[in-house]
Amino acid sequence: MKNKKDFELMIKSIKINNPGINEEILKPFRICDRRFFIKSDFYRDEPQHIAHGQTISQPSTIARMLRLLRLQKGNDVLEIGTNTGYHASLVAYFVFPGVVRTIEIFSDLAEGAKKNIKKLVASLKNKKREASRFSKINIFSGDALNKKTAVWKYKYDRVFFTAGVDSNKINNVKKMGLQLLKENGLLLYPTRKVWDYGALEIWQKKKNILKPILKEEGYAFVPLLKKEDLKELYERRVK
Repeated sequence: MKNKKDFELMIKSIKINNPGINEEILKPFRICDRRFFIKSDFYRDEPQHIAHGQTISQPSTIARMLRLLRLQKGNDVLEIGTNTGYHASLVAYFVFPGVVRTIEIFSDLAEGAKKNIKKLVASLKNKKREASRFSKINIFSGDALNKKTAVWKYKYDRVFFTAGVDSNKINNVKKMGLQLLKENGLLLYPTRKVWDYGALEIWQKKKNILKPILKEEGYAFVPLLKKEDLKELYERRVK
């Protein structure tokens, strides 16, 4: 059961850290109860550790990303880094009947996200209209930067990353955005620099060119991983 006091403190923190945020942005946070996506401290406005050294971003940061994406009803969206499924659910609420495709490199996290979203939908059994907004989330498992993955078969109005992009992967990320975005579509990704801190960057596709829209410093994300980055981890598991 939702702890209303803690929940409202989370909403208050989102507002404090996002001056001028409107109720349209906050409404999905009220519907997508975070307790279905993490095991404890559901409503703390801070990052939380999950499996494989990954973290779920703090709600304030997610809210900022939602604002920067300028989501609209009917947008088709690609998320790289499904994590627990929380971020994808918030986006899906915004863009319905648009489709949200999300890909996660850790297959167990992808499966867990599916279960989390099912729990969210089950909690809304008496709110069928609200529950229907999560019916167009498609979750994939794999290396997002590998063109053979299924998410490369589609075009998107928005493409965003929930993991920090190191300098050696930025060109690949931009090429991905250029190929998969529709005209005027937006690409959002965090960079990683000294002490893992970097910036949120927004780019827009215009006439087959990516043009910078915004760069906002002061964010920390876990690194974006490719399959080869996990090779050592997989080998350890086999042993």
